[in-house]
Amino acid sequence: MDDLNNAVGSNEDLDIGPLDNMPPYIPLREAVFLELKKAILEGSLKPGQPISENKIASKLSVSRTPVREAIRILEKDNLVSLLPGRKVIVSVPSQRDIEEIYEIRAIVETEALRRITPECTELIRNLEQCVEEAEELRKDANLRELAKANNRFHLTIISALENQRLHRFMDSLNDTISRFLYYSLASKGALEFQEEHKQIVSNIRAGKTEEAVSLLRHHLMKPKHMLMERFSNESPSQSSR
Repeated sequence: MDDLNNAVGSNEDLDIGPLDNMPPYIPLREAVFLELKKAILEGSLKPGQPISENKIASKLSVSRTPVREAIRILEKDNLVSLLPGRKVIVSVPSQRDIEEIYEIRAIVETEALRRITPECTELIRNLEQCVEEAEELRKDANLRELAKANNRFHLTIISALENQRLHRFMDSLNDTISRFLYYSLASKGALEFQEEHKQIVSNIRAGKTEEAVSLLRHHLMKPKHMLMERFSNESPSQSSR
């Protein structure tokens, strides 16, 4: 998918389900919630796409009640938005959402990267493994798994801070970060991002810390501006805030 226009929604068939792989002990509303959340984070359900209780219930072979309960949870998590007339859509990122998430990421990740020295051989090798895995996924055009591998690269950088409270805070943002990663990869294509990951690791291994930090900041600002431009004309009523 090389254009975010293909990843931003219209009224189309729901690419979800079935619930066959869910463990039987999970309550039905939780199973529906997890399936819808997964579809939103992985781009199967697209920003602005209408969500119909009836269609979801039919697709997942459940009644409307667990669907309605799941949608309430998704709304609390800012993954769907309620519009006038009881219309429900997948939330559209607001300018503020995008600005704040990438500002937080830039502050946290650049500081974390400064903690990684050439002597941190295990951590650097973990970063290299993330790059290698992502490269294989890029060649296979597996965008959903590539976004996850991309996220693991950045989480590995953050792990250098060894700050459990900060890790928990970043975990609370992970759903939004994952969505933005997928949308940015869908829009720009993965090759440029992967090359920058390689350069960041190469600079760190060579002890060129500030060069790596500068590249990382640039690496984060590109998708930020890309997404802000893409979602700049969306109706405020459709945004996730």
